[in-house]
Amino acid sequence: MFLSLGLLIVCGCLKVGADSARWTSEEANAWYAKQPWYFGANFVPSSAVNVIDMWQTFDKVTMERELGWASQINMNIMRVFLHVLFYQQDAEDYFRKIDDFLSIADRYDIKIIFVLFDECWRPDPKLGPQPEPIPGQHNSQWVRCPGQALLLDQSKWNLLKRYTSDILSRFSRDSRVIIWDLYNEPQGSHQVPIVLPLLHEIYSAAVAADPDQPLTFGIAGPLDETLAQFELEASDIISFHNYSPLANLMIQVDQLRQFNRPLICTEYMARTIGSTFHTNTIYFQKENIGAVNWGLVAGKTQTYFPWGSPVNASIPLVWFHDIFNATGKPYSPYEIQFFKDLRGTNSQSFVSKKLMTLLLLLCFFFFVVFTYLSQKVLTC
Repeated sequence: MFLSLGLLIVCGCLKVGADSARWTSEEANAWYAKQPWYFGANFVPSSAVNVIDMWQTFDKVTMERELGWASQINMNIMRVFLHVLFYQQDAEDYFRKIDDFLSIADRYDIKIIFVLFDECWRPDPKLGPQPEPIPGQHNSQWVRCPGQALLLDQSKWNLLKRYTSDILSRFSRDSRVIIWDLYNEPQGSHQVPIVLPLLHEIYSAAVAADPDQPLTFGIAGPLDETLAQFELEASDIISFHNYSPLANLMIQVDQLRQFNRPLICTEYMARTIGSTFHTNTIYFQKENIGAVNWGLVAGKTQTYFPWGSPVNASIPLVWFHDIFNATGKPYSPYEIQFFKDLRGTNSQSFVSKKLMTLLLLLCFFFFVVFTYLSQKVLTC
């Protein structure tokens, strides 16, 4: 999947025209050496169906409660999506909301990665009441940013550049913001030739804001493609997505290490396809790679369903993403214990308790299999 690294490095073909503005690898690694090991989740409150719903309803009670749950399992970072439509509507009001959210997170000693743009799921974001989730479907009402209309209208790109520079300038010295993730999965809409020129414009605007925090584009595709080449050359630190089992993850990390920059995985953990906390998170900690899974609390985004789940699908016995339900009950108490052990909460060493955690996990696995088989027998 991730090929031709040697060719990229030898040829020196990763150029974005802003080398003097990008942190050197020495600067990036010095910054990272001062950071704790980051462990957290992508955050959308359970009461919101998408990013517009999150910032429009701005349910501070739910945010406070759910970030509190994250803190209890020793999470210290959240990745949070923004949207340009709120900036376009009333920039100062949006800045106040962002500041309020950062204050909530800061009460729990949680740092924030902000994502400015996103090329995943529905192409037509609109302010106003958001549709209800489609029963049974994974992330059924998630919307892109800026959306197809603004993407295709290059006369509006100055708005997107101002949004970038104004938000970064406003919070460029704010220690509550730890990383700027400029564009989530630009390949997600399968129109990279259209999106890539916008990435160059956004990157230039971000660099001009001169933030204290590092800039990054999350790598989510083959490294020998033009998009990934730009993302690698533009990023102060390398962030990436991996929903694969541990063996694939280790290969990807080995390839990315050749760029000699800090690594943070900003999306992982899909239980039913082999990306799990008990395997991949241990590896992230051992390698000092930041770990930010998708999903904290199961809610209107319905990401406990797998990708491609049909309408009216039954709630799966094994959740795809997410850690808690909306009442705070964990999907798996074994995972919660694992998190506490991972961060060294208990007095006993993590190594001595890891075996017990794995044994409990095996017990849970056999319970799941037994329950599934019992249900099959009852339906026969």
